[in-house]
Amino acid sequence: MSSIAIYFVPGAAVMPLGTLWIYLSVGGGVVLLPLLIYLFKSTKKRNTPPKPKKQPIPQNEDIQKILNILKNPNAQVQPVLLAANRLTDLPVTIPVNLAVSLAGTGKCLLIDLDRKRDALAKVFEIDSEKIESHLKILPIPTAFENLSVWPARYFDLLKQMNLRSLLDAANKKFDHIILYAPYLTVLADRKQIAFCSKQAIIFCEDGEKTAQLRHLLKTYDCKILLEA
Repeated sequence: MSSIAIYFVPGAAVMPLGTLWIYLSVGGGVVLLPLLIYLFKSTKKRNTPPKPKKQPIPQNEDIQKILNILKNPNAQVQPVLLAANRLTDLPVTIPVNLAVSLAGTGKCLLIDLDRKRDALAKVFEIDSEKIESHLKILPIPTAFENLSVWPARYFDLLKQMNLRSLLDAANKKFDHIILYAPYLTVLADRKQIAFCSKQAIIFCEDGEKTAQLRHLLKTYDCKILLEA
């Protein structure tokens, strides 16, 4: 039977067992703590989803035609009215794509005249319900650089549509101004809108409806740039 021999060295200090465990525990913690922190950060980094890349805005032929007109360096910058008789002729994607593209060349303001839906506020995730009428009403910047939106609900808060004053103020701060009116011929303020806009692009596939739009705009000296 084997035996374990224990030798005592005279004069040597003997460390109590409890103290030894304390030193070992502290020493192990000093070594393990940085390792645990490193492993935690590595795991968190792997589990964090990558930030989505900004996707290019798709452009159809109508958008490209409009951009070719509005980006003409010899043309004077003025508000442009996008007008139609019905939503199917002028979906919200058209003014949005156009405004995003123009924002790449200068500051752009997109004014929503679609008071039925307040569609632009929804597209750009603007909670227009939180806007208080007693606060100073200003265009709201979007996530896109140089692009701001005037929600349709603003006109309800103001109790009236003083479009001339709005456009005069916007002309001093923005390089491009787009007005979105998918139901122009049935709007109560259609005459004011046509008169203040000065130039328009109309969207209509129905010949009779196109004639109505054309007549309204020409009556109030609003130049038709394009019939898309």
